[in-house]
Amino acid sequence: MLVDAGPRRMDALLQRGHAFSQSRVVCGVHWQSDVDAGRVIGAAAVARLHADDTFRAQVAPARDEVTQAQAKGLKPSADSAAEAAALALR
Repeated sequence: MLVDAGPRRMDALLQRGHAFSQSRVVCGVHWQSDVDAGRVIGAAAVARLHADDTFRAQVAPARDEVTQAQAKGLKPSADSAAEAAALALR
């Protein structure tokens, strides 16, 4: 959903999602097969939503809001350096 609202950040968002899901395996909370199945189900759900007119109509204002914020040069208010460093550990 975040990629739909802010497609310019697609690579970073998908990398972060992948790192978060893999952390579930590393921490012993899920099996790799659980995470893989979640990715497949998530992809199927997003594909279905992309075919839905109501969803597309609701995403359009969110995308416009993100685009306007980016055009103004607005950045997240929180410092994510510690998070980025933690995600870089593999």
